Amino acid sequence: MYKDFNEGYFHSLKSGHIAAVHLTIPNGECFNMSQVVLEMATWFRRLKNFEPSRMRLVTTAKEIREAKDDGAISVILGSQSAGFLGLDLSSLDFFARLGIRTMQPTYQLRNQFGSGCGEKKDEGLSNLGVQWVERMNELGMVISLSHVGYKTSTDVMETSKDPVVFDHSNPKALCNHIRNITDDQIKTCAEKGGVIGLCPLAMFLSPDKKPAELGVEDYVNHIDYVVNLVGVDHAGIGLDHTEQGFTTPEKIIEDRRLFPGLTSKHIQDIEDQFLKSGRDRLYDYEVYTPWLKSVSETPIITEALLRRGYSEQDVGKILGENFLRVFERVWGG
Repeated sequence: MYKDFNEGYFHSLKSGHIAAVHLTIPNGECFNMSQVVLEMATWFRRLKNFEPSRMRLVTTAKEIREAKDDGAISVILGSQSAGFLGLDLSSLDFFARLGIRTMQPTYQLRNQFGSGCGEKKDEGLSNLGVQWVERMNELGMVISLSHVGYKTSTDVMETSKDPVVFDHSNPKALCNHIRNITDDQIKTCAEKGGVIGLCPLAMFLSPDKKPAELGVEDYVNHIDYVVNLVGVDHAGIGLDHTEQGFTTPEKIIEDRRLFPGLTSKHIQDIEDQFLKSGRDRLYDYEVYTPWLKSVSETPIITEALLRRGYSEQDVGKILGENFLRVFERVWGG
């Protein structure tokens, strides 16, 4: 999600009929606690210009429904890593009080809680990781596992008394990428009452097609797969979209060092051409979603689902009701 809450972004959300957005600390393994607090302070300052009539911070499912009824867009705060918490889990309570409602144990790499999907060896949850899961349950925070290693994710699902989510992951059976997940991960998540948020990023959709060759139908294929495997109640949308987001030459080089294997050959080819071009920025949609340049265009997903034969009720579940069910169960209200 684009962190600058400006008028253009707000109008794009409204044009796309978006009712709620999930704002996350993207790779907290690279942040310390002070940096995370400063990042959140920036969010709060920018959001203040829109609250409460247009965009509003929410911490319960009831508040999401109320905001939609009022014509406002809900903002859900989360983190894609827990590494910045250190060894004292009382820090988790602090961030819960600040409004964080979702968190992953790790982002790609190994930390004190477990291993990310980018590690060569995944030994599962640590003892502290088990305590983290238990405290997340006690605090009523949703656990996400999208960047988490296979063994660590299965340990989390076995330990958690609450449903968990893979909020932006796709079936490995359709695209064998380290960030995608196996059928048994999908099934276990569904058995726990969780949701898979299907992600439209090119590298997660196809190992063969270039980003420019992909379209919304390729994305719906992944939704179909999950629905056919575990049912429509466990499929959702996980756009992982940043409006006007971009990367720089320096960031590409650093990410390749930190997170090897996170991209794909076709993505690397685009990045290599960019690095030779002399341009100072490469927009995310050029690399990941050429068919979805803005959140204002998201109704094409609804149209594609209806063309594929989904009922309006099932489309509603996929577009948000399934995630809302998990939020009601875990957050309460």
